[in-house]
Amino acid sequence: MAIEATGTVTEHGESAELVLERRVAHDALAVWPYFAEARELGMWFGGYAGDPDSGEVVVSMSAEEGDATIAVEILDCAAPEHLAVRTHDEHGSWSLEVELIDGGHEQGSGTTVRFTHHDVALAALPDIGPGWEWYLDRLVAALGGQPMPEWDDYYPALREAYTR
Repeated sequence: MAIEATGTVTEHGESAELVLERRVAHDALAVWPYFAEARELGMWFGGYAGDPDSGEVVVSMSAEEGDATIAVEILDCAAPEHLAVRTHDEHGSWSLEVELIDGGHEQGSGTTVRFTHHDVALAALPDIGPGWEWYLDRLVAALGGQPMPEWDDYYPALREAYTR
């Protein structure tokens, strides 16, 4: 089965906002630790060191080659609904946001995970878009106890979909 791009790109001059969504069967309370707790975040993205209450942590990327780390400044944290951060590494700074939209209290109503990468340079979208598709599918796999998706299924296959 071929992987398809799901992101929505809204251009603003030479930059854009990239929004991706995933629907999961779990309620927002069950999904939140996969963004806020080091162990669960480490299952699909990377564990962190530091105290989130301080407003800053360092994430060690578990799926990247080499020893990739990013400094994360926590801008807003309203559990279990909203997380906004700014990341800093040798490649620059990114503004990222996650919203968990709970489907309600009925069993099986699930949650929509809305991920937004703000102010993405248009020239970088062909590389960044496939990466976030892969990471969000890793989140879905972690939540479902499924095998992690393969990077090679996403890149370069989705590159064209994120080219202007």
